[in-house]
Amino acid sequence: MLDRVPRPTLGRRVLRVMTVAALLGGGMMIFGSSPSLAATQTLTGTSSPGVLSITAPGSLSLPTLVNGSSTAPTNLGSLSWTDTLNDTTVSSVTLAATNLWHAAGAGLYIPWADFSITVDQSPTPGALNTGTPAVAGALTQVLTGAPTTDFGTYSAPITLATASATSEGTWTQANNQITVAVPANTFASTSFSATIQYTITG
Repeated sequence: MLDRVPRPTLGRRVLRVMTVAALLGGGMMIFGSSPSLAATQTLTGTSSPGVLSITAPGSLSLPTLVNGSSTAPTNLGSLSWTDTLNDTTVSSVTLAATNLWHAAGAGLYIPWADFSITVDQSPTPGALNTGTPAVAGALTQVLTGAPTTDFGTYSAPITLATASATSEGTWTQANNQITVAVPANTFASTSFSATIQYTITG
């Protein structure tokens, strides 16, 4: 019975294990590897010229003008401007206005000195802006300048925002407001019109 034990089979099994170990130890068996190749691509581009621009809000209708009282603050709309000149000049945005006009004569126009502007204190920068953020002008500003009795002359400008020499990008002010104090002698049931001018310098 003992002579029939399959010793050669055990020997072969041991030999197989030893052979695999030797192959692994010698670095001859590599699992999961594959060849690798790389190629390159050249990418070029040319930047556009710098821009200095401003976009005014659309037309605005004021609340009813009541003699001897002030209108509720009225949103002027969304103002945006861009400065990507990439120079060291400080840019600023200003507002000026004409008289609220119907015709010449007492009670037929409302002078700009009766306009009060509430300035949006949080100009919104574009996502890719760089440098120091733009800073809003004073919160409440009354328009000034030499009084005129016409429709075409603008008030002195007031500052809505100022950027630094390193500011580059686009900003938006969406919450500027205007309040108009209506003189008591204003003609009743009369239509008036004014022009607001926005200017960027930089």
